[in-house]
Amino acid sequence: MSKLEEDLKVSSVEVEKIKVEADAQATIVGAEKEKVDAQASIAAVESAKCAVIAEQVDAKMKSVQADLDQALPLVAKAEAALAGLNVKDFQQLKAFNNPPGDVVKVFTCCLHLLASINPDVQVDKRGKMNAEAPWKNAQKLMAKPDGFLAGLNAYKLAIDEDRVPA
Repeated sequence: MSKLEEDLKVSSVEVEKIKVEADAQATIVGAEKEKVDAQASIAAVESAKCAVIAEQVDAKMKSVQADLDQALPLVAKAEAALAGLNVKDFQQLKAFNNPPGDVVKVFTCCLHLLASINPDVQVDKRGKMNAEAPWKNAQKLMAKPDGFLAGLNAYKLAIDEDRVPA
């Protein structure tokens, strides 16, 4: 029996040693679990924020797509109108001293577009079209109607190739 008692004492010392090690490991695991739980909580908050942002982005994408869907037919009409222009049209237009307001608006838009690629368009220090006398500026460009038409077509090509400066 003394052998059993001795084995029992040795085993109980070993068990106690293992128990102390297990308790130490449990303390470490508990501390790590608290860290993980805290990080999981932070991640849940961030996930909720991301979900809100994803919804906003999705709504914006739908809105932008709807705008694009509306604009594409207008672009096609504008391209068809540009294809129908000829030099004689500009020769007639440049003769107007005081054209209708809509004509001035159209040419003002053209000048804004061409300001980024045509050095003959008068621009300010920031590279924006000088809007003080747009009709006079348009008339100067139409002095060379073939060049003006070529500039409009060059702008169209630049758009088609995504090379228009912002």
